[in-house]
Amino acid sequence: MDMKGRSYEHFFFRFVMPHFPSLIFIFALSILGMLFAFLSPLLTKSLVDDVFIGKRDDLLGYILLGTAGIYIVSSISDYLSSYLRGKLDLIIFKDVAEETFNAILLGSLRKTQEMKIGDLLSRIMGNTRSAVYISTYIVPEFAMNALRIIGPFFIMLFLNPQLALIVLIPVFFISLSSSFFGNRLERKQKASLVRIASLYSLLKENLSMIPLIKVFGLEMWSRNKFCDQLNDYCDISLDCTKNSSLTTSIGTLIYGMPIILLILFGGPMVIQGSLSLGTFTAFMSYVALFFSPLSQLSYLWTSYKSSAPSFDRVNEIFQLEQDSNGNKRLIVNDGIIRFDNVWFSYDNRYILKGFNATFAKGLNYIVGDNGTGKSTILKLLCTLYPVDKGHITIDGLEITDIKRNDLRKNISMIFSDPYLFDGSIYENIHIGDLAASREKVIHAARLVCAHEFISSSPKGYETNIGENGLKLSSGEKQKIALARAILKNSPIILLDEVTKSIDAESRKLFDDVLMRLKNDKTIIIITHDLNNIRSNSNVVHIEFDHFKIDSSI
Repeated sequence: MDMKGRSYEHFFFRFVMPHFPSLIFIFALSILGMLFAFLSPLLTKSLVDDVFIGKRDDLLGYILLGTAGIYIVSSISDYLSSYLRGKLDLIIFKDVAEETFNAILLGSLRKTQEMKIGDLLSRIMGNTRSAVYISTYIVPEFAMNALRIIGPFFIMLFLNPQLALIVLIPVFFISLSSSFFGNRLERKQKASLVRIASLYSLLKENLSMIPLIKVFGLEMWSRNKFCDQLNDYCDISLDCTKNSSLTTSIGTLIYGMPIILLILFGGPMVIQGSLSLGTFTAFMSYVALFFSPLSQLSYLWTSYKSSAPSFDRVNEIFQLEQDSNGNKRLIVNDGIIRFDNVWFSYDNRYILKGFNATFAKGLNYIVGDNGTGKSTILKLLCTLYPVDKGHITIDGLEITDIKRNDLRKNISMIFSDPYLFDGSIYENIHIGDLAASREKVIHAARLVCAHEFISSSPKGYETNIGENGLKLSSGEKQKIALARAILKNSPIILLDEVTKSIDAESRKLFDDVLMRLKNDKTIIIITHDLNNIRSNSNVVHIEFDHFKIDSSI
């Protein structure tokens, strides 16, 4: 089985199979409406041959009631099947989108960072929608249209086998056309999905950097990059449209052939009297009933080929390597963290080579030039990345043996970029401990001297700070990040260059808060400024390819 086949099988059994009874019920409703539709041409035949020509007026009322009944039942069945299918489509889409997003959250950071943000957005929303559409619409419609073809086929054989076989000659040409153009369209559509993912990434990147673009006068440069990628996407999409349009055009030409054949061969039969006018009229209806779903099958095949690459793209998310997860509980007592001969590389380029260090309760500093791996050390401790070689322990426990949730519950990290969500100030502090009361949130804000500026904001703690805190100053953003860490109250606190872009008053505030916490917590601080280092602290100096440790400074 090829990759696409495996992807679809995995998708079907994971998301569609639990709703299989609902699909069967929807399918049954569709069949009900379809069966009544098959009877309509037979009523027309009886109307022409028996009532109009045979002068049997007593049948007119029955035919009228039968025709009305057919349309009423078909209408109700169509409504119910369409509504239930749409509802099921949304339910499955919700399940798939949630699982896809969750797989990214739980996936290895190293693997997810290999994908662009726009690509991930495209997979979560666009590709999952296409995959669900195949499962809830295209595949069921394939089955329904196959049945719509079989019914008229046997009825036409029953009415006149010779004429039936003649008018079915174009089926061969339709199958050939659909196969050829469908395969071409699949290749083009796969390239189109890659282009739109790149376009999403470019948009996300540029929209988040508008201040930089304006300051450096890069509006035209940014616009040109966007236009280039947009043109690439439009070019490949135009190829898809051309193939789809050509398929439709050739299909229209081929679908005209059955009517021509029916008139060419059936007309003389009616004139000669070997075929009744009612049967000819019924044939006209059944030819339409036969070739209409055949036309729909061609369209569905084209749609399937357009959407099929989505299965692979969604499945690639589910196949992402997951974060390691141990089975041991962690209760931090001494708060001693040891790095023993730790090696780590990015893309086969070693950042850390045999790194050794011990961090204990109190203030611990990591000092070094950019690119020496300071931030990497903190990320390794949080298991955001796995080490290549060596061991990291907390109170003697290997971090890879510790339950992931246990480990991260005991660690707080304040990044150089504080990572604030588009929401209220209260929400951005509260995520430090979602079980904390409002009083505890306010208490944490008071401890970092953030309560004053929050209270003076238009809506206090409910003030919206905008995407990534764009409505706040650098110092205010870091105060909220520090309050979040205080609220979490973890025994280990990591700070990654948090004071490099804030004012002297805010730096002093951070120092005062850390001094109050140092006796109870293991605090590791990355800094490039030796003036920020408190006396009697543990200091690790990192330089390219080597390091040294000072027990105090």
